[in-house]
Amino acid sequence: MAADRYNILIVAGEPSGDMRAGELLKDLTDSLPGVSFWGIGGDNMLEKGVELIEHVRDLSVAGVWEAIKNYPKIRAQYRNCVENIRQKRPIAAILIDYPGFNLRLAKYLHKENIPVIYYVIPQVWAWGRNRIKLLKRCMEKIIVLFAFEKRFLKEHGIEAEFVGHPLVEKIPESSQPAEGHAGFTLALVPGSRETEIKRIFPTILDTAEMIHRDRGDIDFILAESSNVEGSLYDSILSGHAGLDIRRVKDDTIQALALSDFAIVTSGTATLETALMEKPMIITYITSFLTAVLFRLFVRLRYLGIVNIIAGKEVAPEFLQEAAVPERMSKKTLEMIGNDGLLNRIKGELKKVKTAVGEKGAPKRAAEIMVRFIEKKKLICDGS
Repeated sequence: MAADRYNILIVAGEPSGDMRAGELLKDLTDSLPGVSFWGIGGDNMLEKGVELIEHVRDLSVAGVWEAIKNYPKIRAQYRNCVENIRQKRPIAAILIDYPGFNLRLAKYLHKENIPVIYYVIPQVWAWGRNRIKLLKRCMEKIIVLFAFEKRFLKEHGIEAEFVGHPLVEKIPESSQPAEGHAGFTLALVPGSRETEIKRIFPTILDTAEMIHRDRGDIDFILAESSNVEGSLYDSILSGHAGLDIRRVKDDTIQALALSDFAIVTSGTATLETALMEKPMIITYITSFLTAVLFRLFVRLRYLGIVNIIAGKEVAPEFLQEAAVPERMSKKTLEMIGNDGLLNRIKGELKKVKTAVGEKGAPKRAAEIMVRFIEKKKLICDGS
């Protein structure tokens, strides 16, 4: 029988989702010989042999207004995915985060009687609680990264399995400064999307300028992403020639290892920073429409996942109109000038680190998926 008779769809529409898929695939392919994988993702999936019908660089958007502007392109990508589903008839689908696209796709897959596994669920506990019914109706297996997500879903009658966060795999055993670290270093972590670099990175650099004027002994290191053109970083940095900034590409963990403090754009990087036990401030600037909708529908006190897990402000947040260099630099200088405060924050970050779970999350997630496929008898032995 042709190997492609048994194929699985994987959809990860953002760089972080592509990373999560890449982590899963080694164990999945080892445990499911003869099964091919195809879908939407990026270079991590490509390197693991996945046939891509769309690349993540053409999909990743953040915010309501951005999604509206890109709607014609996203709709074309959705239609392309549906057409491929009709042709390939996957035995199952693994959907990773990317809720605007994946939740709609889940409804179609459910209608077509294709089992759906959702890994890295949308933030239904914060934004879009109306999506909970959709999760309950259309997902046959849900795997979550945070223990509080499992508790939240259970309160709404939805069973989920908690595996922990894969980022733990990348964290060194010691949080002590890496070799090559000297003096006091501040990491600048502006995000991995082009819109974030355009909208937030200039504010972060202005903040760094103010800090440098007050504390000339501080070094700076920039965590770059290859999902963003290097020329964009160059263009923005050209307006800050007075700052001597070391640049690290596609290795936020290394940038953090060389740092004592960080200014971080809200997202996965805030969890990376917490796991590295580095004190930080968090910032985010999005479109006006997205910000208005967030304030109308979100009932959380915090945006940063580190604060949500801790249940209190461990990392000060500077969002939208509060994200101004004067405020951010003042708070940073206050924090780095108070050793007692920094030590207390590191203690809180250790608690967050413990709450995220132990190493082995990708393997545990893959094992759950394989057991699900075997239990559903989606692959017939010897056929």
